[in-house]
Amino acid sequence: MRQKRSKNYRKQMAIYSRNFQFRQPYQVLVDGDIVYDATKYKMNLPKALEGVVQGTIKPMITQCCIKSLYDRGPDAKEAIEIAKTFERRRCNHLETPLSQAECLNAVVNIKGKNKHRYVVATQDPRVRGQFRGVAATPLIYINRSVIIMEPMSPATVAAAKRLEEEKLSAGLNNPRSRA
Repeated sequence: MRQKRSKNYRKQMAIYSRNFQFRQPYQVLVDGDIVYDATKYKMNLPKALEGVVQGTIKPMITQCCIKSLYDRGPDAKEAIEIAKTFERRRCNHLETPLSQAECLNAVVNIKGKNKHRYVVATQDPRVRGQFRGVAATPLIYINRSVIIMEPMSPATVAAAKRLEEEKLSAGLNNPRSRA
C-alpha cells in the first residue's frame, strides 16, 4: 500500500476510534460481491482488509450475502469457501432472503446510526451511497485489485465535529471542573 494512502487510512481510523468508539478487532461486514471479486483478483481478503484498517479485524457476512453467492452458481465455489470462514451475522431473513443491499442496510442502519460500529466492505456503489448518509460508517471497496477506503462522508465529518464541540463545551460548563 502506498505510504500516503496508508497514512490517510490511519488518520481516519483514529478519528473513528476517538469519536465513535470503534475498537479492535474491527467488525468488517462484507457482502458477497467483494468476496467474489477478491477471489477473482487472487487476493487474500482478510489480510488485505487488515492492511486497510491497520488493525485486527473480525470479518463478518450475513446469511443473505452467502445466499447470493450460492445463487451465482459453480463459478463462485472458491468465494463460498472463503465466505464460510467468516463469522456469520444473523440477519433473520432466512425465510425470505433479501437482496444484499437491503440486508446490509437492515443490519447496519439502525435508526440512522451505525450502532454496532461495523466497517462495511461492499462493491455496490448504490449501497455505499446509502451508507454515506449514515454517520460513522467506514466504507471499503475494491478498485482494479486494490482495496480502497472511501474518505469520510460529510455526515461523518459533521458528527465528529459536533462530538468534538460537545466535549469542549462540556469541559468549560461542567461545575465539577471549576473546583
